[in-house]
Amino acid sequence: MRKIYVGIFLIILLLLTGCASPVESKTTEVQNVFTFGNVSVNREKLEIRFYATVKKNEGWVQHLLYLHGYQWLEEQSAIVSDARLPELQHGFAMLDWELWDELWQGIDNEKAFDVKVYIEYDGKQFRANTLIDAVDEIHIGDMIFLGCPYFDAVALGTTAEVDCVICPVFPLEQEALQKRFVRENGESGYNINTRMMFDTGSRVEVIIKLPQR
Repeated sequence: MRKIYVGIFLIILLLLTGCASPVESKTTEVQNVFTFGNVSVNREKLEIRFYATVKKNEGWVQHLLYLHGYQWLEEQSAIVSDARLPELQHGFAMLDWELWDELWQGIDNEKAFDVKVYIEYDGKQFRANTLIDAVDEIHIGDMIFLGCPYFDAVALGTTAEVDCVICPVFPLEQEALQKRFVRENGESGYNINTRMMFDTGSRVEVIIKLPQR
């Protein structure tokens, strides 16, 4: 019941603040390959692809990868994509709705560790987890923030011109998500592996491969 009230509160807040506009994402299909904005989804290969740029190659980050949506997380990420988070959400849900839904709700799923994330640069593919230093096992939800059912309506509905950090819900969003980012070993985020990370400004392609069902 509490979840329902939170959802109703956020919807009302969304309408009152005027801080959001509908998310537009053009979808196309060519022989089992779907395109959601800047995200390409191959249903046959169970594969998602999008481009990104290296913004940080040293120091601490909350996530390895950032897709536009939760604006305050961009400066805490190493690699920033041109794609928007809803585009990735749509593509992931198309390939495996059940896995996507559990990750979206913050439920750790053993199957999530079978999702492989690669970074392709200069014709070579690198496992994404080799670009960070983490003592524990990392899954896709630790490398990319995939969204949250409580805050997506506000955070992902904003236009590029609106900074929703000034929205009344922002402090609640930031506090709740920072707690959610803490992993079982008590760590939050990780340091970049400077031995493996590419130079800042490098253009890379992110490849997400889901396990066969």
